[in-house]
Amino acid sequence: MSVPSDVHELCPPAEAHDDLWADHGSDFVLIAEGRPPSRIELARERLLISRLYLGLLRTITDDYGTQFAAQSDSLTLRTIGIYVFLRTVMCSPARASQIAHALKLPRAAVLRRLQELVKDGYVERVGNAYRVTEKVNISDLQIKLQRRIDMITDTAKKLSEITLRN
Repeated sequence: MSVPSDVHELCPPAEAHDDLWADHGSDFVLIAEGRPPSRIELARERLLISRLYLGLLRTITDDYGTQFAAQSDSLTLRTIGIYVFLRTVMCSPARASQIAHALKLPRAAVLRRLQELVKDGYVERVGNAYRVTEKVNISDLQIKLQRRIDMITDTAKKLSEITLRN
């Protein structure tokens, strides 16, 4: 299969070696070296943020197993789980309506995902609110948390370098 000639115009090759696209470990989604198309505003910055976001989501799947990825809407499930975790560590369990409002999701969808999280043992219901259980305490947590911190720090450094050059 041949590559259309306009592909090179949309995504021209990099003119200089740039560490921006280098492999930073298995947590990062690998990006082939290249220069993003000029038609996409702030493409490099947005690429880095997207790469960080995908990397963080992938580590959650790695940490808690493929059952999250096997869900019909695993992104919503993980997002709700993260929100319930946040509220739990703030000592403020959240009601389904609060979660729906905060995440701009339909309450019915939030209730379905909460039921899945309860069934899997990650969330428990306390009165009319929800909080995470001790099941969120996974093995090697300190190492895994440090990997996430490194991803965030590396991305922030790269974004700062881009911003300073422009």
